Amino acid sequence: MSAIGPIVLYVGPSNLDGAPIVALASLESSNRKTGRLIQTWIMRADMLPTEASHGAHDDSVCGACPRRRSIGGDCYVLIHNAPQSAWKAWERAGSPGENWTEERAIVALTNEARDYGLRLGSYGDPAAVPSHVWGDLIAAIAPKMIVGYTHQWRTTPDAWFRNNLMASCDSVQDADDARALGWRFFVALAPDVQAPDRSFNCNADAKPGASCATCGACNGSQGRPSRASVWIREHGAMSEAKHSRARRAAALQVVA
Repeated sequence: MSAIGPIVLYVGPSNLDGAPIVALASLESSNRKTGRLIQTWIMRADMLPTEASHGAHDDSVCGACPRRRSIGGDCYVLIHNAPQSAWKAWERAGSPGENWTEERAIVALTNEARDYGLRLGSYGDPAAVPSHVWGDLIAAIAPKMIVGYTHQWRTTPDAWFRNNLMASCDSVQDADDARALGWRFFVALAPDVQAPDRSFNCNADAKPGASCATCGACNGSQGRPSRASVWIREHGAMSEAKHSRARRAAALQVVA
């Protein structure tokens, strides 16, 4: 977290299933891909993130995401690292309620946001948090850019999320469906899959030295869903292992 203590954005019921969740913000990120965006962590309030994942209670914050590790998915977020550290810092501080509008917190958030930007859902799906929470935060701190993704694009009725988040997709068919529903999409593709039309390779993946903080393209439709969407090749240790196993299996079939 930051030197000023846990910055709490929201404590309350999940939009997804009503379970208690907490959304925290951390500053001065060292994440190479995203750059120094403010990171936000959306987690169960009543248990450690690792416990929620191991017990399959993470649907409160991850919803329909098929990459949840609790169901055998290949989520790239190392839950035991930053999300767990943020949750423990919040617990050590006495599990405070929303405090982001307090002077020290909002000054720090505003300075960081206007210089770098804001990432919604570094862990957890932003759609688990009521949209007015994000809207109030963004209006107050005026971030240079907003980056965010949701797997709830098929089910959320709230247009705010469509305007400000990317539909997180796992196939070309997903991407086509999301576009038909008025979303811009961010799709992870296997190495041998052709990218959808009207989409470009994620700059943080394609351009050396680029990051989300230097791009900002993943900011939803902003009322213009015809804008080009974004794709990336599968990444993360579990994804790479999965494709390595598939390649080995194919090679063994050829040998056989």
